[in-house]
Amino acid sequence: MATPSWWEELIGINGILAAADRADVESWRGPAAETVAADGDDVPPLTLRLGTLGRVFAEHAAEFTDEQTRQLFQLLEEALAKGGEEDGNAVATGFFEALLNAWDKGFDLASVWAAVGPRSRDYCRAWNTFTGVETPGWLR
Repeated sequence: MATPSWWEELIGINGILAAADRADVESWRGPAAETVAADGDDVPPLTLRLGTLGRVFAEHAAEFTDEQTRQLFQLLEEALAKGGEEDGNAVATGFFEALLNAWDKGFDLASVWAAVGPRSRDYCRAWNTFTGVETPGWLR
């Protein structure tokens, strides 16, 4: 899957996201990266890249401004709700499952929940139901 058109805007929201994505791509390409043509498809699958961003966001959420957090979740909501099926699935199973996993490990999801869009919230609640995680009232 090629990198979607909204990707650069997403990682441009905060340098932490851009650095994490650069590291992911460099690791994926490995030590022979100099001999591989930079063709745009020589990157990790979108779901993996979004999983990294979900984990990194959870680790560094305090370093994002309220506006950056809002922009991040707005762009993810647009990709989930209005993007193609592949983009939506990647956002859901990549970013939001990583974020919910971080919540299970202590990330304060409530601190950013107001920025999460309605389609994204629906996915998070459905994932909790599927995995048997009790959904607290504030998440409903």
